[in-house]
Amino acid sequence: MSIFRSVKRMVNQLSIKYKLFMILLLISIIPLSLVSYSSESFMFRSSTEYAASVSSQYTRFVSREIASYLESLNQSFDNLFSNSDFQRFLDTPVSDLTGQTNDIIKFRPIIKNALQFHPDVLGVLYLDKPGKVYFYSNQKTLDASFSFKADSLYNSVFDTTEPELLPPHPMNYVLYSKDRVFSYVWPIVNLNTGKTESWFIFEINADKLTGMLSGNRQEAGGQLLLYHAPSGTSVDSAEADPDVMQVFRTKLAEMPENSGHFLFTADGAEYQASYADLPGTGWKLVWTAPLSGIEKGAQQAFLLTLLIAAVSLIIAIIVAFPAMNSVLRPLYRLKQGMQSLGRGVYVPIAMTNRQDEIGYLVQSYNQTLSKLQKMEREVYQAKLREKEREVLQLQAQINPHFLFNTLETIESYALRNNGDAVGDMVQSVSRMMRYTVSNNSGWATVKEEMDYIRNFMKIHDYRHGREVRTSFEIDPAALDVRIMKLTIQPYIENAFKYGWSPNMSADEFSLRVVVKAAAGGLLIIVHDTGAGMPADVLHKFRQLIAASGETEDPYFRRHTGIYNAYRRFVLMYGDDALFRIDSAPGQGTRIEMFVPSQAPGAADIRPEQPGYGPERRNRLQ
Repeated sequence: MSIFRSVKRMVNQLSIKYKLFMILLLISIIPLSLVSYSSESFMFRSSTEYAASVSSQYTRFVSREIASYLESLNQSFDNLFSNSDFQRFLDTPVSDLTGQTNDIIKFRPIIKNALQFHPDVLGVLYLDKPGKVYFYSNQKTLDASFSFKADSLYNSVFDTTEPELLPPHPMNYVLYSKDRVFSYVWPIVNLNTGKTESWFIFEINADKLTGMLSGNRQEAGGQLLLYHAPSGTSVDSAEADPDVMQVFRTKLAEMPENSGHFLFTADGAEYQASYADLPGTGWKLVWTAPLSGIEKGAQQAFLLTLLIAAVSLIIAIIVAFPAMNSVLRPLYRLKQGMQSLGRGVYVPIAMTNRQDEIGYLVQSYNQTLSKLQKMEREVYQAKLREKEREVLQLQAQINPHFLFNTLETIESYALRNNGDAVGDMVQSVSRMMRYTVSNNSGWATVKEEMDYIRNFMKIHDYRHGREVRTSFEIDPAALDVRIMKLTIQPYIENAFKYGWSPNMSADEFSLRVVVKAAAGGLLIIVHDTGAGMPADVLHKFRQLIAASGETEDPYFRRHTGIYNAYRRFVLMYGDDALFRIDSAPGQGTRIEMFVPSQAPGAADIRPEQPGYGPERRNRLQ
């Protein structure tokens, strides 16, 4: 194996010119007979596969035709099986001959009418476990002395639970002419008890089904037959070779389920067999044909291929070498250009004006470079516009209910004539509105964000009539650092909404907000000691972080506030920011964010930045 790898490595290092030379040399050394033998094998395999495909289609077609015939036969008698008189006949005792006669007189017209459309059905036979027997035919007469339970074939009917087509046999239970028939057994369900204790048998003239097997296909030397695997019975319009059928049965038993076709050898000759199940009967429709015609064609192809291979080799040696340099030189240049393209460098190929295929290829390559550069710029700009639009939409969705609740609080204080509180809240709302709608591309300083938060908390205190114990630890060096608007406030609002309740004391709930300068950015912490998150909700948030805000979880369709806040965070900061959340029931929630101190503006949002990946973005999870 090491020698083989060494040779392979040496060949891979050769240029195209020398590889072509080696190929021509090998072609001249390898015996042409090997080429011809491979062609013969390929032709034989292709021909057998094509023949198998055609014969499989044909067997499936005839199988569907027979199955459709049986289905139409059953449908013709559907009215009988659901007829109330026939259903009453199922329960009529054997000894009640008068009741049986009355029932038969009532439902017999249905049978008579159905048989008019099926002249190939020689009669219909009814059997049940209690021992009742009824036979109707336009052509045959029942032998009253015949014992169905003593007959091995008809005795097997009493164990049948699914429709079954019995092998062809003579109608021994009729008088006079005993034609050969296929018995199509149909179990009857008693609608009163839900049990199956009676059977309806269609006696189909054997010539009907065997006639459906004959056709033009037999002119090709093949044979179409019905094969009953449980009994090993085969039925054909012409007698099949018993030796061939014996080998066929053995081979079929070894085949996996639903293989469809196979090859076998019998009496020194190769045969091909294709088969399809006849649904609901236990029979298979089989097509067998000798491969002698295909083998003859393959042998002729062997000689023709041998001649073509020899001529092709001579022409290749004469023509290839003079044309090699002319073809390969521009291809070498094209290879170098594509290598540069793989490194992200757009280098057009300079060459003389050529009007052949190689010239067209190089010209197309140069045009493609130009289009790629143009498309790259367009895609880049489109992604910028798309991200800017999504950021603005998400920012517009943040907490619209807060304004409604604040207005209701102002109304409440106004009704109590508390003008100072109303004025204070209106000023707070005014400052908050000015902050959110100011035209600054979605960015603000930490000081402005903290002023917004203090106004928000003032309104919260008015709404609930009490102050929440809160500590702010703001690094003075961080006050003038620009961050995304509403980076911190949504998480404070979420702490009040889910972690705090008016029933909590100051010792039970406290809120701590930390903003401090760190290496290359700001560390922001929002920590409350409230109710905390259930484990399943915390898991959903961590999945949202791992997916960079991309999620289909229905939970975030109901809780859009925190989803919008984190989605904006990802879109604005990209892979440069970090986010982490920890929580436990009864122990509060802690959120940590790291954002770069030199935040990009809205026009600097980049779809993807090389050198960053999910592993850095999720480092704090």
